[in-house]
Order: sequence, then structure tokens, then C-alpha cells
Amino acid sequence: MTSVRIMTFNINGNDLEIDSPERIWLTRAAPSINTIQRYSPDIIGFQEVVQGNLDVLQAHLVGYGFDIGLAYDEGEYTGYSSIFWKQARFELIASGKFWFSRTPDVRSSDWGVPYPMGATWVRLRDVQTGALLLHLNTHFEDGPDGEQSRVESSKLLVARAAYLAPDVPVIVTGDFNCNPWCEAYNIFLAGGFTDTYRAAGQADSVDSSTFHGYRGKEYFSLEWGDALFWRVDWILTRNGGQRAQTVSSTIVRDAEPALYPSDHYPVVSEIALL
Repeated sequence: MTSVRIMTFNINGNDLEIDSPERIWLTRAAPSINTIQRYSPDIIGFQEVVQGNLDVLQAHLVGYGFDIGLAYDEGEYTGYSSIFWKQARFELIASGKFWFSRTPDVRSSDWGVPYPMGATWVRLRDVQTGALLLHLNTHFEDGPDGEQSRVESSKLLVARAAYLAPDVPVIVTGDFNCNPWCEAYNIFLAGGFTDTYRAAGQADSVDSSTFHGYRGKEYFSLEWGDALFWRVDWILTRNGGQRAQTVSSTIVRDAEPALYPSDHYPVVSEIALL
């Protein structure tokens, strides 16, 4: 048995230059790095990474390899779905990306979203055991206009995971911009994936939001919509030749109010490969 600690973290890189001092990356960079280093994940899936974020992450996450990932346009800016991994733990075997469209191998948009979005993937080998795993990292479109895209993108991710790693454990991280009862979530479950948060025995409630809009405990999702919580950041697993068993899952609420690492809380899950 071997264990892997995974983090998903929407770092909100579009807040590089804004009027609120507690939201600019210059202010948030140190607490973001401190949070990552405190939990010391073996693999990290970042969303909304821009060059200013990447410069800091590269400089301070010593010992991590990375794939800058797929560039996606979310309206006013371009961000990346980047993946980092501990080089002492994993060796990169292959990497790639695909877009959420009916032509996924060509940079393209589809399914009601006017700009390209997609997923980054890496195939890693454990340097100690030789075990392989596939990690896919993504960011789904939000709002009602993104519903078709979220559904079709989930189907595409499940299919690509089956193609890229039919007999290898799979990890999917991302900001999925919908709650766990949504159709996209159910497509993952039907495709053999497990939600590590629920597998760890955690229950959804008003306290399980991963998006908080820089408001921390003051965030109340009913102010934004019709849901009691907004748990949109997931870590999903699928068995391969080895079984991926969830050991724990934590919504990381590190903060120094009114200073937060991001408008999303990172999520950290520990997985045992059996």
C-alpha cells in the first residue's frame, strides 16, 4: 500500500490588479504558499493560474515539477489548469490536454460556451513503487449558460480517463462550478468515480462550501442563489489495477481574516493505493 496526498486549489489569478488590497495576488501570495507548504501535497491541481501566480509558485514550491497546462479563456482573461507534483515522489511519463468540444484535440469552444475551456492531464510513475496513476485537472464553466458544457465535459472527461488509463488509478481535480447533486457530478459517479469528500464520511451542509468569495465564515450561499452550500471544488478518484481508497478529505480554511489565500478554499484528500 502507498498513500498520495492531493490538493485542488482555485487560486483566482485574475485578481492580480484590483482595488481591494486583501484580494490582490501580491497580498495573497504568502498565505497561499504557506497553506500549500503546510499540507505538503504530493500532487496539486491549480485552476485560474496566470503568469504572476506561476512565477511565485515556481519560486517557492521547491522540489515540485509542473505542467503549466491548458490555457483557457474565461471571458476577460486567460488562465491555466496547471498541475504540480513532488519530483522526489513522482516521475512524469506523459502529459497532454484536450478541449471541451466535439473537436477536443483542437483548441475550440462548444456547448454554449463562447471561449475555449478544457483539461490538463499527466501520467505519473511513483519512483519508489513503480505504480502509475493518471491525474486530470480542469475548470468548468459556471452559471446556467454553462449547464450543457458541464454535462458534456463530464462525459468527455470520463471517456478520456477510460482511454488514457484503462487499468491505472485516476484522480480528477477541479473547480466544477456546480454542487454534488448536479448532472455532471452524477455522470462521474456513473463512470466509476468516487467523491473523496463524501467517501471520507463528510456530509454536505451550510458549512461545506468551498467557494466563499473572500468572506470566509460570513459567506452564505443563499445570498448568491438557491443552494444552502456551494461545494464546487472536488477531488474524484477511479480505481485501476490498484484500488484508490479515500483515507481523509479536508476543506482547508486557513485564513487571516480579512485575508484569504483565494476566494475558494483548497481541498486536500489522502488516497491509499491498494
